[in-house]
Amino acid sequence: MSANSGKQVNKISLALALISSLNAGVAGAVQILHQGSPMDATTAIVSRNEPNMIRVEGRKIRRIHGAEGLFTVTPEKDTGVAWLKPTSDAPMMSIFITDDAGQHWKVLLKVEDIPAETIIIRGGGRMDKPDAIARKEPRNDALLRTIMSLYDREGDAKNEIIPLWEGTRFVLVRTIDAGDLRGEAYLLTNTSDREIVMDEREFYRDGVQAVSVEQPVLGPNETTPVYVISEGQ
Repeated sequence: MSANSGKQVNKISLALALISSLNAGVAGAVQILHQGSPMDATTAIVSRNEPNMIRVEGRKIRRIHGAEGLFTVTPEKDTGVAWLKPTSDAPMMSIFITDDAGQHWKVLLKVEDIPAETIIIRGGGRMDKPDAIARKEPRNDALLRTIMSLYDREGDAKNEIIPLWEGTRFVLVRTIDAGDLRGEAYLLTNTSDREIVMDEREFYRDGVQAVSVEQPVLGPNETTPVYVISEGQ
């Protein structure tokens, strides 16, 4: 996470007041994401030009991971919220949030020219008890570590064209074996003259545990990384 620039104090104070009003039952301009489990992917809209506040209900955010150069993050250690501001022209991006209980939350962010947004992640049903979290954490943590290793360009370099859809070029560029998981990094290029919109579910096959498409909307000649984590051989 990046250090606070010192220019967001007023916005931070305002957002903290907003949190208090939400807890008191006062409605505000808030997006509440209901996730049945941490590895479920949900979608939220964020401002392109202003810092957006993100928090996990009942927890404190420890880290936010994502593709380098797409956004900056400023943490609030005392409150546990985090401030995210896009730094690129990408219309969409994926992030992985780690809370203080060790759970990971995946969110697909749609970037628009709107005022700052507040995003609250709410787990489905009751919050997990510590023993339940401990049982699920090793697998979720292994999935996140494998994806982040691919982000960091670890593993074996490849250059293999994989047939996918008409009007696209799909190239396997890196693989990594991490225990019982196998990670694959691809570059997908839109070779058509029209915009294409992708759903991560389109990349699932037998044995796939997690998928991350960095930029789900591609214009002509644009390229995006795609990360696929599956069960190892």
